[in-house]
Amino acid sequence: MLLFSAGGVAGAVETAPAAQPDPNAAPSTRPAAGPEKATRAAAAGARPVSGKNPTAAPLSRNAAPGGFQRVTSQKVQLKNKVTDADGDKSTLTFEVWTSDAAGNPLKKVSIADNQWGVIVSPYVASGTTVTADVPVGKLALNTNYVFHTSAFDGSLYETSWSPWAKFRIELPVDLTLPTPDYSAPDPTSLNTPPNYYQTKPLGSAGTPLSARSPKSAVEQCSEADADGRQVCFGKSTPVAKGKAPKSGAKAADVAAATAGVEWCNTDFESILATRFTECDVRSVPVYISMDGKIQATAHFMFLRMLQLDGQNSFTEHLTIEPAQQIPPAFREINFVGVEHLCQGSCTPHEPDHSAWRGKTWWVPGEMHSASLTTSYTWDASVAGKTYLYKPDVKIDANILPADGKIRPFMTGYQWSLDYDGGTEDLDQIRCDTTNAGPGTGCVFVNHAPTYIFNAKAYPQAAAHAWLIQKATPKHPGSMADQKPLYYMGDSAQNSRSRNRICPTGWAAANGDASALVDAADALNCDEFAFASSYNSGGMSSAEGGLNPALPPGGGTTPTGAACIGTYAKKHGSMVHLFSLNGTDPTFSEVCGRSAISGMHNQESMGNHFATFMRDMRIMDKDAYWLDTRMDDGGTCKYGIGGGQPVICKLAAE
Repeated sequence: MLLFSAGGVAGAVETAPAAQPDPNAAPSTRPAAGPEKATRAAAAGARPVSGKNPTAAPLSRNAAPGGFQRVTSQKVQLKNKVTDADGDKSTLTFEVWTSDAAGNPLKKVSIADNQWGVIVSPYVASGTTVTADVPVGKLALNTNYVFHTSAFDGSLYETSWSPWAKFRIELPVDLTLPTPDYSAPDPTSLNTPPNYYQTKPLGSAGTPLSARSPKSAVEQCSEADADGRQVCFGKSTPVAKGKAPKSGAKAADVAAATAGVEWCNTDFESILATRFTECDVRSVPVYISMDGKIQATAHFMFLRMLQLDGQNSFTEHLTIEPAQQIPPAFREINFVGVEHLCQGSCTPHEPDHSAWRGKTWWVPGEMHSASLTTSYTWDASVAGKTYLYKPDVKIDANILPADGKIRPFMTGYQWSLDYDGGTEDLDQIRCDTTNAGPGTGCVFVNHAPTYIFNAKAYPQAAAHAWLIQKATPKHPGSMADQKPLYYMGDSAQNSRSRNRICPTGWAAANGDASALVDAADALNCDEFAFASSYNSGGMSSAEGGLNPALPPGGGTTPTGAACIGTYAKKHGSMVHLFSLNGTDPTFSEVCGRSAISGMHNQESMGNHFATFMRDMRIMDKDAYWLDTRMDDGGTCKYGIGGGQPVICKLAAE
């Protein structure tokens, strides 16, 4: 530890001179190290000299813009060498100024509580590199500074200052957090928007994660007649929907066809799902062909919505509607029957033809809708069981060309033969009689629900998850990056993972009490990805972990030292999330740990997450997304995820 003056610790007389000195005036004009002694011996001796390459530390791997040295800690160290040709011991005075973008000094900064506002080292041997520790709080973050040094051997000053060294304190992570609103209610995951991602539980057969990949659908055709003519349901293909008025379809009927689910409609081809509703809308061509060449086409919109609305039952809503007016090449298209399929104890209850809303045949020029509701039940009588069902439907049609052929062509359309590729299992239903949720129930197991942080109330935890999700290559829980979290339900493994990332005492040793909410609060270590996930950095590959945080030097046991380390601290009037002083993350890390308020850490999960688990009937290896509800609003300096500092002002949504 260095003293602030040659003779000991100086008294706090004033923090800075009343007027700004000339930054380049001779060091002897402001003799902080003591008066120059104009003796004959001193005059005959050599003057001490500062080094030509002063530096600030600890330095980042990358320089800041403008050639400024980037310091990665609020505990700044200034360094330079001092030599004396006579071999005398010398002191080194460190003087800091703010600067413009080019490094020109603007205003002298007091970095010590003495008359001169400078740090003066003790006497050191010639050739020594001197380090001055600037007290925390003397220098501001994200501000341009320059410093220089002057040497003094007890009698003589060097005649000029050392070259200026440009630096600025830019912590690799500096997130300004919004002020908490502890009255903000926890958001619910029950009404999150649908999406089209098929996201299977970890280890499930087939494509684990996909969204509208290449199609694998097939044509479904009748037998060809003696002339080589046949009719087919073609592969579903987007088509511009007609705008002619529908006949025979009231708005109330259209809404009833999908039980009032507004995002499930025949306006355009789509496949969307939530945890409890799946809506598959297809534009399916019906065409007449001769020897494989299409002669006429009618385009239909087929809609099938599955709704998991009961503890041992679910419902299908089927809608058929022309996408465009039926062309005159068809005399009539008549859908004459449906057949529903399911597996095991799943039983469809077939309605008779009178249950259709709207007539099920169309002639040229018509665009009305027809819809049918079908219920399914499943056996929920045995406790502790889990079942997988994949309901299917066959639709038969008589298709009569308009050219005098009296005998209609009959063909069928089976839903499972015309999936939009990559979503073929989005309609798979998992029903269970376990304790995963309240009572018995069903979910679309290949749809990942979204857990939503209460960022308004607990911004420290939300900001930490936002950082790791945005700035690291694993992007845990990010729907935008298609990186789901996978729930891990083994409590013993949960403890192992957490203890590796957050050993006892880490938060107390690395946190700051200014982040605490009140006297009852205590610092916690917040790990992300969660210890209760297979994405946890604390879970080894041998244990089934996806992203073990392994030490840089090798080894197979994960450690929190390989994560990005941060801590919450009040800075000015706002709480910030800072990277740990002196650390310089690469942003290629797979995890994060942060010393934050225990209240923010625990309340951001706790009962809120338990409710989410039960509402969504989450089981081991189920996928889910995390919405941090944090937004940088375009305030981030440098790049997110590019190895550069993440300096942003966050807002809670």
